[in-house]
Amino acid sequence: MKNRKLTGIHPALVTAFDANGVDTKATGRLVDKLLGAGVDGMYIGGSTGEMVLQSVAERKTLLECVIEAAAGRGAMIAHVGAMSTADTLELARHAKAAGADAVSSVTPLYYRYTFREVKYYYERIAEAAELPVIIYNIPALTGLVLNFGQLSELLSIPGVGGMKFTSSDFFQLERLRTAFPDHVFYNGSDEMLLSGLAAGADGGIGSTYNYQPKTFVNIRKAFLANDMQSARKYQTEANRTIEVILRNGVLASTKKLLELMGMDVGLCREPYMPLTDEMIADLQENVMPLLDTDWLR
Repeated sequence: MKNRKLTGIHPALVTAFDANGVDTKATGRLVDKLLGAGVDGMYIGGSTGEMVLQSVAERKTLLECVIEAAAGRGAMIAHVGAMSTADTLELARHAKAAGADAVSSVTPLYYRYTFREVKYYYERIAEAAELPVIIYNIPALTGLVLNFGQLSELLSIPGVGGMKFTSSDFFQLERLRTAFPDHVFYNGSDEMLLSGLAAGADGGIGSTYNYQPKTFVNIRKAFLANDMQSARKYQTEANRTIEVILRNGVLASTKKLLELMGMDVGLCREPYMPLTDEMIADLQENVMPLLDTDWLR
């Protein structure tokens, strides 16, 4: 049976950094405000959270502070994927102990692993976590393109509860949704949330939810109410901002927008570079006037 708690809108949470590492106070403030804006939970320590630029200890600290700030509100999904399977399993066990509701992981990174090895990786996570496992399918970043049969095998692993589907192949998403009605599927491309919902997604996980959470909550609400005119309107509103940040860098722009809105979460870690004055001016001129900032007050 589908885990209804895991459905809905989940920001792929940015990680706030200061000179000492993870800024737990700033992260906690952002989590509190996002949940107050109506999102359904958090996706913690994923690509948007700069997981590959953090130590295992920092990732544990991040998860603990998010769960503490959430205080029982919403579903907490801990991304545990790492370069080392040993680190992944350590993070998965920690997620269970910390009180997460589910764990997630991208497919194994860097090396061109065989599908047999990829499947074994997820089997190991499911065994270690003892929580629902959310497969994170993002071929544009991992370089691993899995077909319907392979994704079906992963979804059939005992303990796997769903998939974050970050691809524009909505035919494949619909076929998976139909084949696995008791699993939870998330759309992963912010600019195509409405398309993902139409293909059968139960919600979405996205980077730009950090600075425009109500817009994405409204897209799903309108879709569920069969109000397609409003749903398209909200998607268009979101995409106006996304079009700008794509040309300036999604993660750095997202953090800068939060700062401009009064929620300073620091910079992205190197090798990311700070935005130029021209990039910041672009955000101020072409994004800030479009944003609702009331949810941060």
